[in-house]
Amino acid sequence: MDTDRSPTARRTAERGTAAVVRLWERLGLPVDSPEVVSNRGSLMVRMPGAGLVARVSTHTGAQRQNEGWWLRVEVAAGRVAHAAGVPVVPPAQSVDPGPHEVDGLWVSLWEDQGDQDGRATPEESAQALVAWHRALADRGEDLPVMTVAHQVITEPLEYAVRHGFLDAAEHAALTREHEEALAGIAGLGTDQVLLHGDAHRGNLLRDSSGVWRWNDLEESCRGPIEWDLAVLGSTPTEDIGRAALTAYCELTDRKVPTPDELAPWLRLRRLEGNAWAIGCAVTFPERYAEPARRYVDEIVERSLDPRRRPSTQGKSSG
Repeated sequence: MDTDRSPTARRTAERGTAAVVRLWERLGLPVDSPEVVSNRGSLMVRMPGAGLVARVSTHTGAQRQNEGWWLRVEVAAGRVAHAAGVPVVPPAQSVDPGPHEVDGLWVSLWEDQGDQDGRATPEESAQALVAWHRALADRGEDLPVMTVAHQVITEPLEYAVRHGFLDAAEHAALTREHEEALAGIAGLGTDQVLLHGDAHRGNLLRDSSGVWRWNDLEESCRGPIEWDLAVLGSTPTEDIGRAALTAYCELTDRKVPTPDELAPWLRLRRLEGNAWAIGCAVTFPERYAEPARRYVDEIVERSLDPRRRPSTQGKSSG
């Protein structure tokens, strides 16, 4: 459970929980005791009586041009994965999973799988991603392609400009970084699959029977498998990520990518993760403004000195 008690976190929890309660009334469900499970880019609220968890699009949603569209894609990806037998937190089965708009917030509903402690080992993370890719290589073909490399980056940067976190010169430097990073993966990539999009152990939830299930599907899209491998292989630390990637490649009889082979994907991934943080810095400055500003300053400095080699370390997440 997220224990952040900053003013923004408290306001977000209060507003989001109130929206969930109003949605329960709209759906004719008995209102029980809402429990905030997580309060970061989105607010996760457990509703025990219904056996559901509501995902309220808060800080991530604010930076999106069309919040409802993103949640519709997320629910669609969850349905596709669940139908294919992938270990995934499924969208709500007994009621409409949404997305639902309530008082300016968008909410999707998911089956509650429990809240077991612990993190997946590198081997367990690898096994879960192998299961995802094997089942979904030819599924979800009507879902969007590589949003993680395009809109997930451009939308929060534009949002941060509109709200004064970025000035024109900073936005221009970040845009150049984006263009160069996209050029770096041009012509690369092998198998096209339905990507999880953010495939690290922090997005694996262990259910009450001990099964690790994927959740947080807001970045799911079609694209080259190398994107998910780069995320798996760099998060939460270099050593843990490398162990997970090695296990994945052993399970799939695939050659382990070298750091140089992963570097173009990691550069783009790092920009993507930091673009999200830049967007969140507008509405949740206590948590995100400082790391977002460090990254912006780094990219601006690099843009002034083209001799600097780009960093390729992935964003860290527990």
